Amino acid sequence: MKTQHFKKLLFSAAMVALLAGRCKQPKPIPPKGDYDGGYFVLNEGQFMHDNASVSFLSEDLQQVENDVYANVNDNQTLGDIAQSMFVNGDKIYFLVNNSDRVVVAGRWDMKHKGIMNSYVKAPRYMVKVSDRYAVMSNWGEVFDSNWNDVEDDYLAWVDLENDVVSDTLHVDLGPNQMIYQNSKLYVGIAGVSQSRNKVLVLDPVSKQTITEISTGDRPKFLAKDSDGRIWVLSTGNAAWTGNETAGKLQIIDPATDTAVKEFNFQTTQHPEYLAYNADNHKMYFILDGKVYAISFNDSALPTTPVVDLSGDVTKPYGLYYHDGKLFVTDAVDYQTAGKTVVYDTQNYHKVAELNVGLLPNSVRFNRSDR
Repeated sequence: MKTQHFKKLLFSAAMVALLAGRCKQPKPIPPKGDYDGGYFVLNEGQFMHDNASVSFLSEDLQQVENDVYANVNDNQTLGDIAQSMFVNGDKIYFLVNNSDRVVVAGRWDMKHKGIMNSYVKAPRYMVKVSDRYAVMSNWGEVFDSNWNDVEDDYLAWVDLENDVVSDTLHVDLGPNQMIYQNSKLYVGIAGVSQSRNKVLVLDPVSKQTITEISTGDRPKFLAKDSDGRIWVLSTGNAAWTGNETAGKLQIIDPATDTAVKEFNFQTTQHPEYLAYNADNHKMYFILDGKVYAISFNDSALPTTPVVDLSGDVTKPYGLYYHDGKLFVTDAVDYQTAGKTVVYDTQNYHKVAELNVGLLPNSVRFNRSDR
């Protein structure tokens, strides 16, 4: 009996050990670097000042580190007017408009990797069009000595393996944000001092124009929804131009390259920024200090905002959605440090407010697949 009882105990112990081994959770994979898991905020800096910078927000939005690029790279700055950021693999690219360069850094450790400045002139945005290539919009000389537009704007094809421009294509005045969809490149042609009103559709391989789609004046903002449709937000001409025109929101079907829906604002309304919430299929935009949400099936522009920014945000300067949170960047007074204000998208309550750098214009989530 004792032997049988002992055998039962041994069997039970072995089973417990086996099950315990099976139930063990795998060890977590460590982050790739100090900036793996959180949000980059790009701070544009002031025109004609070498003070563009990057801030980093912890994923729980409890901590912020400012000047992360300078901190890692012996106080080097990005340059004059950081326009946008682009990520590819383990690298992040900062397009520095008034310094005519692209600064390349490690995405996870922010260590400097190089500078692109050949065939880079007033860079705006980058979008990936193949495994190897991205396209970058450039404004060229922008203005002459009398502050008139110089129409030498172009697109540059960037070889991402070598971080060099491999080809260029002249386009109309003010190429801005771009979307790659259905093997086609959609380029908002917004103008600079003079306004433009079209989206250019290109084959990025042959570099041939497929078509042009008419928009409202100054189609500055493009975004893509989860069904691959392209939303174009035209701000219209402001009153100070002497030729005020209304803003317009259009939805383009990339199968036909036509606007399948159009929403017209009033002449004095000039909406800005786009951010798409794939969780509830809503597109957000900002108008007169308020955030609105609209879906593809809506038949009219919304009249009730989801967030009234008054009291939280002085000058909205960027909009971004990620994981149930809406980020609004605030340029404040254009002279002092800005901030990033975060709202949840369940009830649109403010959940965080973090002080960042000068003129924060964009936010990007940064996390590896670990």
